[in-house]
Amino acid sequence: MVRNIFLVIAAAACFTCGLTGCSKKNPAEPPAGETPTAPAGSTLQFAEGFGGNLSKWDASYLVSYPDEIYPHLRITTEAAHTGTHSITSDSNRTALLFIDTPRVETGIVGVQFYIMAKVAGQSNFTVEIGQNAGSSGGLAEAFGIGFDPSDSIKCTFFDTYYSMNNGHNDSLLAPIQIDHWYKCAVEVNFTDSTIAYYLEDALVRTLPLPTSVMGIDRLLVFRGNWGAHDAPSAEGTKQYYADDIVLYTK
Repeated sequence: MVRNIFLVIAAAACFTCGLTGCSKKNPAEPPAGETPTAPAGSTLQFAEGFGGNLSKWDASYLVSYPDEIYPHLRITTEAAHTGTHSITSDSNRTALLFIDTPRVETGIVGVQFYIMAKVAGQSNFTVEIGQNAGSSGGLAEAFGIGFDPSDSIKCTFFDTYYSMNNGHNDSLLAPIQIDHWYKCAVEVNFTDSTIAYYLEDALVRTLPLPTSVMGIDRLLVFRGNWGAHDAPSAEGTKQYYADDIVLYTK
């Protein structure tokens, strides 16, 4: 009799799980392999493998006050560095902005990420860290690595107080290698006032940190034109991808 009662309870539990999906993970949790880790010797501040949703990112990106707003890029399964998801864009003037992080004013703050292009798309597509520009929108200073409208991979440097090329001083590194996931990292060092750019773990550029930078409090994935002096960034869907983004401190 006791055995029969136990079998009935077990069957009911299995039936309930079948209805509710209790054997499955919380759908808000990213699948295994979709959460990247921080580089060795650093402290993780934020990690994104795009296996979940974009709820941790700001709803939109204010480029300039009051109404130039870029909507989100989108999550895709068209390509992935690890796991099955990455981020891409269906149009020019799209972005992702992460702001839910303490402002870093000492030591080293860095971002590591992977980018890949399946086509030569003639578009500006970058991942950057920088300083909030306030109500004017955008970032007052920003430093990153990405793809240039000339179909080259580049280091980006933007400072509103820097006069050359509307504040931009980008460095082209090499033509884009199609279907190659580039490992990139940018570190802002407040101890020695430098910005270090790494490509495939090799240091490719070092610049002095602008004196106007008081702290880093923004992480940006961006596709679009930066300013009047930029080469035009091509419109329409382009097969550019970013994945496994980590923000960290040392």
